[in-house]
Amino acid sequence: MSGSVLLESIVTRGCVTRRDSQSAIVTSQALDWPGVRVEAGRNDVSAVDDLVGDQHYLSLNLDTKPLELEVKQAHGFQQFTVPPQSLWVSPSADPVTLRLNSTLRYLRVSIDPLHLGRLISPSLDEVGPVRLRRTYGVQSPQIAYLMLALQAEADSRNPSGLASIEAVTTALGHHLVREAGVEGPRPVRIHGGLAAVAKRRVLEMIDAALDARLTIETLAREVGLSPAHFARAFKETLGRAPHQYLLALRLERARRLIETSNASLSDIAQRTGFADQAHLTRLFKRAFGRTPGAIPRPSH
Repeated sequence: MSGSVLLESIVTRGCVTRRDSQSAIVTSQALDWPGVRVEAGRNDVSAVDDLVGDQHYLSLNLDTKPLELEVKQAHGFQQFTVPPQSLWVSPSADPVTLRLNSTLRYLRVSIDPLHLGRLISPSLDEVGPVRLRRTYGVQSPQIAYLMLALQAEADSRNPSGLASIEAVTTALGHHLVREAGVEGPRPVRIHGGLAAVAKRRVLEMIDAALDARLTIETLAREVGLSPAHFARAFKETLGRAPHQYLLALRLERARRLIETSNASLSDIAQRTGFADQAHLTRLFKRAFGRTPGAIPRPSH
């Protein structure tokens, strides 16, 4: 595979200069995951000028030698060193001009700031873009490990599904905020969870109507809460937002029906609350890493 795409995919302004004699070598790539992209290979970039990206950009030095960067500052160029197995962080929307003379082996990850905010925000009503500062030579075995985990998922075509990508990205985000955050993590607001009676009633409704178009408003009204308060209480009690919980239950029920019945996929989609077979197939593959048609069916 040749031709680096990740950098160009996040650039909104500026210029990238490449070496004519050393074409890019890309060995790993995943550019279609929601909010996060991954690429590994050998560097062919020699300079960037006034470059601005719309995502946070992380570059891990996988080589055995340090990476030397000359970065333009207010009073001229300044040298920064990125040792092996450490990384540098370039925030979104922050222009950078730099020079480098290296064909190092790299692992690059870009993350959308708002997507990261949704993943690591402690409160549903405090979601905003995560702000990072430009940082060089970050030595964090945890961040390196999590970036390598994303590379492994890319190389194996994400067999664990997008839920695993979100889990790794969430952990990565928390470490990034600690190492390069502009603001420290906000304290978790303590919201009251659902009362036992309300929780039981809501779960009974969900179980009885998985094929229906249940809304947060309907569930909240049933237990006498505002939709916003209900969503917060539900997430605190059950560990995920109502729509995520519903989707997980519908997909699990669909999988059980596929494994234990000979009903058509279109019928199973209808019985588990999906718009049609295509809708079920798309979300099923995202969650379980394979299509419904790849699940063994019971013999006649």
